[in-house]
Amino acid sequence: MQLVNVSLVGFGRVGRDIFRQTLEEENINIVSVSDTADKDNLIYLLKYDSIYGKLNHEVKNSDEGIFVNGKKTIFNNWKNANESDWSSLNTDIVILATGKPQNLDEAQNHILKGAKKVFIASTPVDFSNIPLLVSGCNDESISLESDIISFGSNTANAVGPILKVIESEYGINEVFLTTVHGYSNSNRLADVAGAGFRKNRAAGENIIPSITNSSKVIESALPILKDKIASFSMTVPVPDGSTIDLTLNLKTKTTKDEVNNYLEKITGNDSLKNIIGFTYDPIVSSDVVGNSLSGIIDGLSTMCIDEDKLKLIIWFDNGWGYASRIIEAVKSTERQFE
Repeated sequence: MQLVNVSLVGFGRVGRDIFRQTLEEENINIVSVSDTADKDNLIYLLKYDSIYGKLNHEVKNSDEGIFVNGKKTIFNNWKNANESDWSSLNTDIVILATGKPQNLDEAQNHILKGAKKVFIASTPVDFSNIPLLVSGCNDESISLESDIISFGSNTANAVGPILKVIESEYGINEVFLTTVHGYSNSNRLADVAGAGFRKNRAAGENIIPSITNSSKVIESALPILKDKIASFSMTVPVPDGSTIDLTLNLKTKTTKDEVNNYLEKITGNDSLKNIIGFTYDPIVSSDVVGNSLSGIIDGLSTMCIDEDKLKLIIWFDNGWGYASRIIEAVKSTERQFE
């Protein structure tokens, strides 16, 4: 079994989700964490999480970093690729989990500094020059042999595979997508002045409309839907557990029951069963917190009008499922480092 050495750049929501999940993976070793925040503060946030609870592993602090499950992780304050030295850490994969869009030059600089691969846990600045992988959607066209890969957005991962199978079975004329998203650290606790009036309102007290690039990400992964998707986002007063309200105009006539039967069956296939789920259970947002699937179709909420206008609701954990897809990609590359 080949051990894959991973370095995390950014230790926010997704970075800590990735770290927590790798603790259950014997063949993945987080050799370093780079973040501008204080090391002790980052370790505290890893141990005590308001969403997922106390870390169920002993964390031993050291001068350079921490030991968890006998594995050492070094903490540093490298701000960019120019300050890094991945060769000295024997890093196989750098995961950029800063939450910011990444450009090709910065990603390539990490390769020049000794990383064998760069996984981007966000969208690229330029969709034309960085391969973008949405698991269950475009796996056949994006190779994990690539040195640099973006994993798009959590919304695109939740809905992309579903749009792919619906397009294949029924054809799609238009898609209207609204993400109802839990708040994040980019939102405000209280009303403040700043650029962008709505985004600076108190996230715990409001439903806040915002823009999203989800349509662009999905079109990159599923070009057949280019210029057919309009997307929008609403931030709501929950810390985790999000949903997507999906409205489609289909090319082929169908019924609610037919669509549900098709989606329930196809999400059980090998290609999707660990990526997209289907349920008739009356779940709510908190029920998907900590779920490793990219998205879960809510069969109780499916609606169809005039046999060609379809409404779907998809639930997802806006950090955990996305991190799970990245971990799976890391595991799939282990033979490349033998």
